[in-house]
Amino acid sequence: MPARLGDFVRVLILKHEYNVTYSEGVSSLVVERVFDIFTVALLGAVALFFVVNVPGWFYTIIVLPLAAGVIFFVLLLFMGKFSSENRYIAIILTILHEIKRASLSLKAILVLGFSSIVIWLLDILVCVAVILMFQQQIPFAIVVLAIVIGNLVKAVPLTPGGVGTYEISLAITFGLAGVDPAVATLIAVIDHLIKNLVTLAGGIVSIYYFGDWVIPSIRTVLDSKLDGGKSS
Repeated sequence: MPARLGDFVRVLILKHEYNVTYSEGVSSLVVERVFDIFTVALLGAVALFFVVNVPGWFYTIIVLPLAAGVIFFVLLLFMGKFSSENRYIAIILTILHEIKRASLSLKAILVLGFSSIVIWLLDILVCVAVILMFQQQIPFAIVVLAIVIGNLVKAVPLTPGGVGTYEISLAITFGLAGVDPAVATLIAVIDHLIKNLVTLAGGIVSIYYFGDWVIPSIRTVLDSKLDGGKSS
């Protein structure tokens, strides 16, 4: 969800494998993040209709990303009408223009929207499987709401990888179904652990697939940045 070190690696891979410029790589990441956050918030908004006694702050957490997403896409509509001689502002405008080109088409919206929904549904189903392991009966709408709240809270980088905040959010949401706090917390911990292990395994496979150039490339870039910072 939020920016991570893995995003930096992905930009390097896109540059190395497909000769994609860094600005285009960053643009693709922004598009993906926006669609992910907007989609999961939209799923949460739908789930709210099927859950009673929802804390008021749940609505705030869900509505804010939806509103921000709408504002972001409206802003993109006006891209191309602005320019600046300032180098940094010009870079930002270039990235926004590339985001507009990549996302504001019917095909892009359908592909990104559908893929994002599928990914989040798989995320929810993993949590459902963990719940069944503990022989708990939690309505599907509450499971959806738990995943939504957990990931939206995790998007705020309060802790590394959202560890702790994600689990607490899920446990609180499961409490709406009357699940014992200890059991709810254990479900949340195992759910998050499984997803982090899958991410770790995927990273190892990816590094093996792309060969041994990834780690040296990252080290070279970091060393150049550090050397540049020291020299300045």
